[in-house]
Amino acid sequence: MQIRSASPRDDSPHPTGPKGIGLALGGGFARGFAHLGVLQVLEQNRIPISCIAGTSVGSILGAAYASGAPLARILAACRNIRFRDFASWRISRLGLANNHRLRDLIDRVFETCDFEKMKIPVAIVATDLGTGDPVIFTHGNLVDAIRASCAFPGLFEPVQIGTRYLADGGLVAQVPTHAARVLGAKRVLAVSVGMQDGYREPPSHIFQVVARAVNAAQKHQMDAWEKHADLVLRPAVKSLAWDDFERASEAIEAGIAVATRALTRIQKLIAAPEAPNCLPGASAQAELEFAEMPQ
Repeated sequence: MQIRSASPRDDSPHPTGPKGIGLALGGGFARGFAHLGVLQVLEQNRIPISCIAGTSVGSILGAAYASGAPLARILAACRNIRFRDFASWRISRLGLANNHRLRDLIDRVFETCDFEKMKIPVAIVATDLGTGDPVIFTHGNLVDAIRASCAFPGLFEPVQIGTRYLADGGLVAQVPTHAARVLGAKRVLAVSVGMQDGYREPPSHIFQVVARAVNAAQKHQMDAWEKHADLVLRPAVKSLAWDDFERASEAIEAGIAVATRALTRIQKLIAAPEAPNCLPGASAQAELEFAEMPQ
């Protein structure tokens, strides 16, 4: 598909610019609230952001921030969010629920629903169930793009856009580093929160079966997305289940912790004359150095 991205606006309330970093925010349901902690550290330290690419929950939070919504508003909304706020149970042949209510959440939190009006350029990744290929949205109305990126298979019904049936972007881009490069990012900071629930017991319901199966497949795709990252952050959120929305503050704190520890490296990343990912093994070294250790 043709990729077209918006340009940063001069009136952006968030620090942006061509020398900034491109953010790639991965999926992980409630664990994804850690992305907000990373964004808080970046904003407090005036780290410029050139673009944001998001998958699943990363698409919601990344696009909300890129729309110009104050981080305080996004944080407040997430600390009070529950499953019923973005989804409703509706058993069908294609899923157990739908995520139509995401539209209301987006209308309430975002400053705009149009890619072209974003304060920071955004890319949202979904999966085409017909071809198995990634679909990168960069223009038009972003509501259905986000719904598609968040349509986890087996739980949510796929989202139809045109002739395509689309599902969770994490199936093909657990962390959308390549999409950040498509937007023109010279330096990419990836945030991976994962889908694994951290427990070794046998799965107790169908969603755990599907989630663990997807996670098993994703473990073998890491090289595909890590090679496009200059720095990989892994907040310590393994103890959070997919639906631990009431533990949002814990996830946010985990994001703050890992970004704070990586701050010096992030600042050096921006100051570097050229993207360090041209050096073999750069992203792997960064991941080992700044990953949060399990508690």
